[in-house]
Amino acid sequence: MENSNNMPHIGMEFATFDEAWTYWKNFGGTNGFGVRKLYGKKGQDNKYSSYTFACACEGERKKDKRDHLTKNPRAETRTGCKAHLAIKFDKDCQKYKVSRYHPDHNHTLQKPEACYLIPTQREVPEIARFDINIADSSGIPPKQSHELLSRQAGGVRSIGYTKDDLNNCLRDMRKESMKYGAAVAITKYFEKRAAEDPFFQHFEDITENEEIANILWMDGRMIAAYARFGEVVIFDTTFGTNEEKWALGTFVGFNNFREIVIFGAALMCDQSTESFAWVFDKFVEANGGKRPITVFTDQDSAIGKALEQVLPDTKHALCVWHIMKNAQKKLCAGYKKKDKNDTGLLGEFCKCMFKYEVEEEFEKAFKELAEKVDKKDERWISFIFNCKEKWAYCFMKDAYTLGIRSTQASESINSDLKKYLSCKLNVNRFMEHFDRIVDAKREKELKSDYYMTLRKPKVRYNIPILCEAGDVYTPNIFELFQKECELSGSAYIESIDGNIYTVGMCNISRQVIWNRDEQSIVCSCKKFERVGILCCHAIKVLDREDIKNIPPRYILKRWTQDANNDTVMDREERVIEDAMLEVRNRKAQLMREASLICDKVIHDESLSQFVLDGLRFLLLQVEERDGNHDEDISNSQLENALRLKKKDGDNRSKRRKAWNENLSRQKKGNGQNISNNQSLIRPSNNLSQDIMEEHFGCYGDLEDKHNLEICQD
Repeated sequence: MENSNNMPHIGMEFATFDEAWTYWKNFGGTNGFGVRKLYGKKGQDNKYSSYTFACACEGERKKDKRDHLTKNPRAETRTGCKAHLAIKFDKDCQKYKVSRYHPDHNHTLQKPEACYLIPTQREVPEIARFDINIADSSGIPPKQSHELLSRQAGGVRSIGYTKDDLNNCLRDMRKESMKYGAAVAITKYFEKRAAEDPFFQHFEDITENEEIANILWMDGRMIAAYARFGEVVIFDTTFGTNEEKWALGTFVGFNNFREIVIFGAALMCDQSTESFAWVFDKFVEANGGKRPITVFTDQDSAIGKALEQVLPDTKHALCVWHIMKNAQKKLCAGYKKKDKNDTGLLGEFCKCMFKYEVEEEFEKAFKELAEKVDKKDERWISFIFNCKEKWAYCFMKDAYTLGIRSTQASESINSDLKKYLSCKLNVNRFMEHFDRIVDAKREKELKSDYYMTLRKPKVRYNIPILCEAGDVYTPNIFELFQKECELSGSAYIESIDGNIYTVGMCNISRQVIWNRDEQSIVCSCKKFERVGILCCHAIKVLDREDIKNIPPRYILKRWTQDANNDTVMDREERVIEDAMLEVRNRKAQLMREASLICDKVIHDESLSQFVLDGLRFLLLQVEERDGNHDEDISNSQLENALRLKKKDGDNRSKRRKAWNENLSRQKKGNGQNISNNQSLIRPSNNLSQDIMEEHFGCYGDLEDKHNLEICQD
């Protein structure tokens, strides 16, 4: 039954055509039927002289000639309904008047509680599009996003659109952002970031065909972090992380809390030596020429060649975790142990990797191992031996690594990428979600700094050197130093020859050279040179010499609590600061004030309308005062716009697989099932606890033991 309030009638006036259409649309929504524009006539002034609005069920669907081929035909929605409203322009009063109205429907009208589902009543307003975009950028799925926005609006009926409308809105926004191609989208993203952060830097590798082959970018905080903590860098690539199938390369390191910090990121079309060399060269250029001391990578030969070209003086180290995975695959298959004490080929390889400190002993043991390896694996053994300087302990003990022996920090970034990123993401959304990962790491660092200021570390032994370390080092580094102090209690002085001390522990002797005049101490285990904190042997000698404080030269600033307090300059000699801090504070203040006003007026219709009118008036004034509007790209710019280089082989079409082809397939020979998302190479658990204790009980460092435990897990 139609509502009698404000019923259409002959002679009813409307100031504009849009006003008449809005009235008919709202009238239909109130009374339970959808509406559509039927037909109209235009005058010489190109304005409608008359128009007829109808019910959505007007007319009949045309017969489809392919009906006999249609398996699931769409339901009929048109019933030939005659209900309509006709308007005509009156030249005398310059208004539209209702000239004809037919109120009767030949179908059942919708119930009032279901009227919000009528298509003409569903619309995603501009402010809702903003909220939807924010929710999508935050990783909230459309279903949860719709539920959240519905609760904010007061219920599903009050929000004004359905979940399908939200999905369609997201699709349109993504399509709009990529309408000029991925290269233009990246350019606009970089322009936006540069406007927000004056220290933001980006580089594009342009080919002869005017195509972008590689991209490198970093913001001001990444540059500042590299200036403070960039001595050791982990570089790793994750392939196929976006719709373009480009590789994402991340530069990662450790901050003063020994937590992950991102120094920069790159997108590369291929994994050639030229691409890696370009990325490394631009990375050094963006950071004012500062080169890392050590770089950890995987066993990609192209990366190694690029590092030799661009960073010849930088120590190149390989990830022992990846090497161990390959060793487990190569050395464990088919080998039978002779007795209980036989650790197997993998155990012997572990000794070569972590145990031997003398190069001659390493080469002898590795030669014996190579003689036991199957012929099919001799090529891998030969390859891994030729790059022994990059992974064996006897060659790495002097390298400055901060205790890192693997790219596990970068693997942690890759784990986050898998959570937030999908290979179906376009470049624009990829950049937004990558920013989420960076923000999450920075938020973790901020929390660590907060709790460091709030809480003091617990000192187990009330001795001066530990109390000083607790006031200087960050909590994580202090725990490492405190463990070294505890280990020094188990050490003993075997002999003293002038300023040379022989310190024994667990049947292993170390030589420590102490110079009282210069306050310098050097241990043969090279713990300080490698990690940046004093070892237990050196602490034992300091205690023997009655030195109660850490010599100043052995307190690295990068491990201290005030490591982030120094001033950092970019390559243009500008002091780097957080340019967005004030912007975030202003936004937070505006949001709080707006939320407070909203809570006070939502229960009063007149006050709510007053606030809405005021906000709309303020918006107009802001737009007039600002005068900066985003202009669409011009045709000339579009013609000259660069394109992303296509990966080789990406243009080939792929056959769509049937549903059963995506199920797990049975591996021939052993009856094991391997699913599509399961790695074919999995670390085996052949390393027993006895091998672990044998390798690390007295020979290895704490960081080496930690890395091998990762391999075993």
